[in-house]
Amino acid sequence: MNKILKYQEIIKYYQEFKVRTNFKNLIALVLIIIFCTSCTGKSEIGISKETIYDRPMPKVEHEYLLGPGDVLEIVYHYTPRPDTKAYVLSVADVLKVEFAYHPDMNRELVVRPDGNITMPKIGAVYALGLTPLQLQKKIKNIYGKDFIDPIVTVTMIQYNRTIDRLKKAITTSSRGQSKLSAIRPDGYLSFPIISDVMAGGKTLPEVKEILTKQYQAQIDNLTITLILKVMKANLVYIMGEVSRPDSYLVDGSITVTQLIARAGGTKDTAEKSTILVISRDKKRRPWGRLVNLEKVLYNADLSQDLVLNQYDIVYVPKSAIARRNLFVDQYINKMIPTSLIGPYEMGGAAFGGTLIETKPIIK
Repeated sequence: MNKILKYQEIIKYYQEFKVRTNFKNLIALVLIIIFCTSCTGKSEIGISKETIYDRPMPKVEHEYLLGPGDVLEIVYHYTPRPDTKAYVLSVADVLKVEFAYHPDMNRELVVRPDGNITMPKIGAVYALGLTPLQLQKKIKNIYGKDFIDPIVTVTMIQYNRTIDRLKKAITTSSRGQSKLSAIRPDGYLSFPIISDVMAGGKTLPEVKEILTKQYQAQIDNLTITLILKVMKANLVYIMGEVSRPDSYLVDGSITVTQLIARAGGTKDTAEKSTILVISRDKKRRPWGRLVNLEKVLYNADLSQDLVLNQYDIVYVPKSAIARRNLFVDQYINKMIPTSLIGPYEMGGAAFGGTLIETKPIIK
């Protein structure tokens, strides 16, 4: 009889213990739910109806700077018409030099690539860049030592050979009266007839002005049109807590929010309220600005967003809790040996600092 009473008491005690344990687990679970709910904070969207903001979207402030890999097309427009200035001799021009009283000195000559023509008895005479009248006076002065008051006539036979060479250079292409050229890694650009032009770091109008001056020095009545055919240098960079940090080629303009979307969005560990944008001002000085992405997305106000310029860098930092987790992982979990921690209990049995059996704390 006594054994039966003791057994009943044991069963009653076990049931009461089980009830107390379940009650404690229930309370713990409720507290965890309340804590997690409070951590979620406010909703992700802060407007409940259509909203129009007075402040307009920001504008692009800087022009595009050409860089290696960009491909330019130059289109040539030549309009034959009477020259407003005297013709200047160029390479490959053919001319005839005649002496009134010394016909044995008459010659038909070609302006050599070095700019000289070859005259009898005296040899090379520099003619490049001179007008026919200037060359005529120069030859008269040279031969004045051998002849008394020589009468010299210079007659152009074939001229504007630079135009012929240019036409030959550009018509070998299937594009007609135009030529494509890519900016080399050293920043230079090559086109027919003229010398190489530094294009890297310059705008399209600046390069066009340089090309126009060089061509007009060689050919009269020639105008050009410069077109950017392939754009390779309009790069922006994003790094930090985004899904795909990388450099991105942009066609046109792009904002910080658009770039982040292109990079796959921010990670859960990102601090969206302090996104850093590193630019360069017009004097090429570093310029740091902050974008609060939370406000942009919460209020749907893209006027708070920034339009990125060429070569801008966007950095999305870690949140405070992500930095703490990283600190714990790097300076505690990975630096302190398990043997120094000693035996511990984490919902299971431990032996010599090593967890050998795992059981959930809350069933």
